[in-house]
Formats: sequence, structure tokens, C-alpha cells
Amino acid sequence: MLIGTDNTARKQIEADQKLLGQRLRDHQFYTRSLFESNIDALMTTDPSGIITDVNKQMESLTCCTRDELIGAPFKNYFTDPERAEDSIKLVLTKKKVTNYELTLRDRDGKETVVSYNATTFYDRDRRLQGVFAAARDITERKLAEKQILDLALHDSLTRLPNRRLLNEQLGQTMAFSQRSRRYSALMFLDLDNFKALNDTQGHYVGDLLLIEVARRITDCVREVDVVARFGGDEFVVILSELDLDKAKSTAQSSLVAEKLRSVLEKPYVLKIKQEGKAESNVEHHCTTSIGIIVFIDHEGSQDDILKWADAAMYQAKEDGGNMIRFYDSKA
Repeated sequence: MLIGTDNTARKQIEADQKLLGQRLRDHQFYTRSLFESNIDALMTTDPSGIITDVNKQMESLTCCTRDELIGAPFKNYFTDPERAEDSIKLVLTKKKVTNYELTLRDRDGKETVVSYNATTFYDRDRRLQGVFAAARDITERKLAEKQILDLALHDSLTRLPNRRLLNEQLGQTMAFSQRSRRYSALMFLDLDNFKALNDTQGHYVGDLLLIEVARRITDCVREVDVVARFGGDEFVVILSELDLDKAKSTAQSSLVAEKLRSVLEKPYVLKIKQEGKAESNVEHHCTTSIGIIVFIDHEGSQDDILKWADAAMYQAKEDGGNMIRFYDSKA
């Protein structure tokens, strides 16, 4: 006896299940491909900040494998763990965070500045699952921004602070003076016979002299002091953290000024290198007139201090040049 059983329905169910399983695998592959092909370092964490998944970019930035990263605290891979942990809390509170800067550190100590963007994610029942985050490497952009800022605040020839940065640093010096009660000094330097070199040898040689002047001035002062190019052949030096006593501070600044005057009057041998021509040397003798104001924070504004030092410098020039003069408010 043969008993026939209709398996059509069962086979259809099996076929449907097989097709559904294939679609699910295709969807998972497609989702993983998107996850891995993203140019940003991607990761997911649970609500407490424990990493649950990463892509290859995150592995590359941290120099860690996926297995090493999964299960580790998100904050462990940043130079400021507290700030990194705060970013997770911020996402959970606001549901979304954009352009949050963090510095990632890999296992070898290399640091990468990243722009962190994140959002919360949920399951189909709208239950919170954690945080989905993307970290984009912005190291080059930050470097470019720094270079632009550097160009805006420094003299292109001597690389010294320019007038804009000088004003900021003078303000900082005055603020410190207010807290410490220590005097500071500002020196205004002007080369006495710079124009003659420009007129006879040209601006290229004049630029070489200014570069050498900047180097000599910088070598004569401390790292805490400020050397700036005010413009043309004018330079400014700020001596900070001097004495609590004005007389002693005046004596200290006088010693530095004399050192500067002596160093700057020594002959300059400028090496001229021009394309297609043999290297040649130009020797030039150049002296400097120096005006000084010894100040504490409440004695005047930034403009006043610069104006007073400038007036003292002009007095040095009127007295014959290659001299040092202190500003005298009673004069």
C-alpha cells in the first residue's frame, strides 16, 4: 500500500525561510560593507560607553584589533578620558552631538585629532541600545588652521610676533603684573643707520640684516620674555617677572638693554646668495637706539606704555644714537 503525502506547503515554507535567510545575510553583508567602507572611524557603544563594534578605520587609528576594542571602555583611547566620557553622556542627554573635538591616542602613543559626531540608536521597540559614533581625522585641518593663525600673528620675515600678537602678550604681561605685583619693562629698539644699507644694497640685503638683528635680540633675553617686530627696522622687547622693587627692576632692565646695545653694534657680515651668481659678503655697521619704560599694571594702558617707550627711544636718537634712555614722566 502506498500512502501519498502532499509536501508542497512544507517545501514552500522551507523555500520561503531559505529566501528570508538569504535576504537577511545579504542585508547584514550590505550593512557591514557600508560600515567598513566609511572614511570615518565608526564605532558603537552600549549606554555605559563600552565598545560593542568598530570598523577597520577605528582599528587603524587605534592600532588595535576589533576583538581588542570590543568590550573595552570607549574613553580609554583618548588623551582626555573624562572629556571622552562626557561626550557619551552628552549624546545620551541630547540624542545627538556634532563636531566634538577629541584627541585619540593609539597604542604606540601617536595622537590624532578627531571630530566626533554621534547619535543614540534603538531597537525596533524603541528601546535604547547605545551610541553610534563617527570620528573623522582632522589633524591636517587643525595643522592648516594653526599655520594660518601663525601667519596672522607672526612677522613673515623674522618669524617674530607681529604687532597684533605683541598687544596680546603685553596685555598678558600686565595681567600677570597685577597678580604678582612685580614690575615689567618694555624696550623700543630702532636701528640707527638701516636706511643707508637699503639704499645702497637693496631690500634683499636689508632683509638679511633684519633677520640677523632678530636672532641677536632673541639670544640676549630669557624664554619668558617677548621679542617682536613692530614694523620696518623697529623691534620691541618685553621683560616680564622682574623685581617687586622698581629701582631693582630698572637696574635689571638696564643690564639687558646694555647687552642688547653692545651685541647689536657689532659688525654684520651678510652672505648674499643669488641664482647664477657667486656667493658674496656685505659687511655693515649698524647701531641701535633703545627706549625703555619700567611699568606695573596700573600705570597706563597698553598704548601708553608703547608710546612712552617710543618717546624714550626718540630721545636716544636725538642724543646721538646708539644709546639707552628711560622714559621719564616728569621730563
